[in-house]
Amino acid sequence: MKHIKYLFLLLFFSGNAQTLTLEECYGLAKQNYPLLKRYDLIAKTKEYTIQNAAKGWLPQIQIVGQASYQNEVIELPLQLPNMTIEPVSKDQYKVYADVQQNIYDGGMIANQKKMATINSEIELQKTEVETDLLEIRINQIYFGILQTDEQLQQLGLTRSDLSSGLKKAKAQLENGVIFRSNVDVLKAQLVNLEQKEMELQSTKKSLLQMLSLFIHKTLDENITLKRPEKILIQDENKRAELKLFELQKLSLEQQKSNINSKNLPKLGAFFQGGYGKPGFNMLKNQFDIFYMAGLRLNIPISGFYTKKNDLALVETQQQEIDVQKQNFLFNQQFQTIQNNNDLDKIQQLINKDNELIELRESIKNASLAQLENGVITTNDYLREVNELDRTKNQQILHEIQYLLTQYNLKAQLNQ
Repeated sequence: MKHIKYLFLLLFFSGNAQTLTLEECYGLAKQNYPLLKRYDLIAKTKEYTIQNAAKGWLPQIQIVGQASYQNEVIELPLQLPNMTIEPVSKDQYKVYADVQQNIYDGGMIANQKKMATINSEIELQKTEVETDLLEIRINQIYFGILQTDEQLQQLGLTRSDLSSGLKKAKAQLENGVIFRSNVDVLKAQLVNLEQKEMELQSTKKSLLQMLSLFIHKTLDENITLKRPEKILIQDENKRAELKLFELQKLSLEQQKSNINSKNLPKLGAFFQGGYGKPGFNMLKNQFDIFYMAGLRLNIPISGFYTKKNDLALVETQQQEIDVQKQNFLFNQQFQTIQNNNDLDKIQQLINKDNELIELRESIKNASLAQLENGVITTNDYLREVNELDRTKNQQILHEIQYLLTQYNLKAQLNQ
């Protein structure tokens, strides 16, 4: 189902090449992540392991050939009149088949199948853990591109303000009101803006190349990344690691079943048949057919020596997993508290940014009128334009930080 979802995102992206959303980036990145190839490998490993375990119910057959020579054989310690009893040959030969058939194995084969299934789920969950971490990496790149885009837009607004001031300054220069150096101050700042634009474009290009690598798509520099909305994050942890801890404990629980099964009686049938010299009749000194069949009961006793310690060791390992889970949840809670506090702080800063921008806009507009009337110099006007630009860039930074922190927290809780 998950792969179908990613395929839909890929088709959607192909039909909308000029826009891209954060969720689409998540889907495409996970779809093209090299670790996804493990899913098929894990499934095949599980299938082969279960098939091999099931073959434990098939007859286990061995073909044995043997030729031997011994220095002494059985001889009767008496002689009968008119009868000669030949001793068995010292050279002996036999070829036989030995067949073993499980009837009751104490649940060993069933436990092997269950263990193969659990181990497969553990490996799949480890892959989920790795792919979930992709979201945080995508967040850093995606919001970095958004920030450069908005800074470029703000740079355009600042250029417009400077151009307005420059136009009025040129008019004053033509009227002999100001010196050429006053006009050059604004021209120099416009050149500085061109440098900043080059830096931002270079940064954006680099970030787009990194995002292209993750989603396996070439991104044009003119592509539009949609700005995500603020989200409401629930206080619920759905991290893949939590399920991984439970699967690891389940695996250890299955090991307990294996330990118990290992120490249960085993019942099997056997058959041995072949051709050799001598056969089962040791007094018949010639090649003959022989066979034997029956039941074999195996009651392991030595396993009880270590059973108690084996079970205690598994129990200790389960407790270790509980400790790891508690430590993971503690760190998660710590990070969540820190992120929530950061969100509160950033939101307060954004509110102050809005107040400052309103004031700086008013001051800049007033200074433009003052520049036109010759009340202030171009340096004074430039200072106010720069202050407005700095305040707006600060607002951009805070707003992107807020969204980045929110979506990192969302990824951290796997919501």
